[in-house]
Amino acid sequence: MSSLTTPLQWKTKTEMIYNMLREAIVSGELRPGERIVLRKVASDLGVSAIPVREAVKQLEAEGLVEVSAHSEVTVSKLSEKDFRELSSIRVILEAYATRLTAERITPEILAELQQQIKEMEACVRDNDYRRYGILNRCFHQTIYAHCGNEQLKKIIDDLTIRTDRARALFAYNRGRFKESLREHQAIVQAMAAGKPEVAEKVMAEQKRIALEMFIKYSQGEQTGIEAPNDNT
Repeated sequence: MSSLTTPLQWKTKTEMIYNMLREAIVSGELRPGERIVLRKVASDLGVSAIPVREAVKQLEAEGLVEVSAHSEVTVSKLSEKDFRELSSIRVILEAYATRLTAERITPEILAELQQQIKEMEACVRDNDYRRYGILNRCFHQTIYAHCGNEQLKKIIDDLTIRTDRARALFAYNRGRFKESLREHQAIVQAMAAGKPEVAEKVMAEQKRIALEMFIKYSQGEQTGIEAPNDNT
């Protein structure tokens, strides 16, 4: 698990372990159903078992891992029904937030988004899907942060946490890079041109395509979403 050896600075050991494990899960490096051996995590990072257990508690609270009665930790699965319901809400709210930001766009916001796109272009050239996934989320967070509706942003943040593993699409389908980049460029171009309705439409379509594609790949490769049970 390469993300567990990345030398980053965190405030506490628990925060470090939580962020590294979470990133490994949502990026697709750790697959649903895969076991996380806490002793190995502690050994790899040179820490005691205490911060590892605390980090796992946070991940369990977010629904990203499951802990059995015997304390075995595995990456959790999300039912297709739950994922579709949560994702359909995300599409509507994130498109609306994009429109609000486009209506109040400033040169400073545009410059920030354009810089993020430049960094994503570099990831496409380098085939760096992990960093692209992180930048992709930052791009969207930048848009929503400027929508002018704090409650809307909080709801989107909560939904993102619960469905963030869709970011693993970039690991499952490397060809999604260029398509995603073109969509982001179109969103910023619409904002720059003073066309909030176009930015909203492109964002909605971009989210819909990405989420549907993630469900397709996860079903085909058993990478994160359980198929619905016909008996329920």
